[in-house]
Amino acid sequence: MASRVEVIVKLLLVALLVVAGVVAMVPRRRTAGRPVIGEKLFVATCAVGAICGATGLVVLFAWPQHVIAWHLWELAAMPLVLLYAYWIAMMRAAPTGQALDDKQDFDMTRAAATTWGLSVPAMCVTFALSDKSALNGGLWFPYFLFVTLLIDSGLTLYYFKRR
Repeated sequence: MASRVEVIVKLLLVALLVVAGVVAMVPRRRTAGRPVIGEKLFVATCAVGAICGATGLVVLFAWPQHVIAWHLWELAAMPLVLLYAYWIAMMRAAPTGQALDDKQDFDMTRAAATTWGLSVPAMCVTFALSDKSALNGGLWFPYFLFVTLLIDSGLTLYYFKRR
């Protein structure tokens, strides 16, 4: 029998996915040739991504026995999923498909390349933790997701603010 917390989390996740689906179905509207993802939204998305990554790691190590059963890792990632659904709706509105300006695009690419390079040591830590049964079962995937999310979002924000 499912626990009360699990049922509540599942209902919340379904409700949030419905909201994200509705936002993604917003009809296209044309913009005047400017990037549709402005600086405030870009910075907010990077900050939310870093916060989701950090929160996910805290939850993962604070309640490892409940992370999978109670869907806590999905719940920790949901704010970023909702922001990305909004991004999809905004990108659909872009007349040329150019939703980001060149600096945002370059900063995201740079952060992604660095994150990819750092993912190998992160997986080595995952392997070491799984040997000590700190990340047993299916916990390695949420761990890897939140580590890369934290690094990528943090670096993107750092590169963008550095100018």
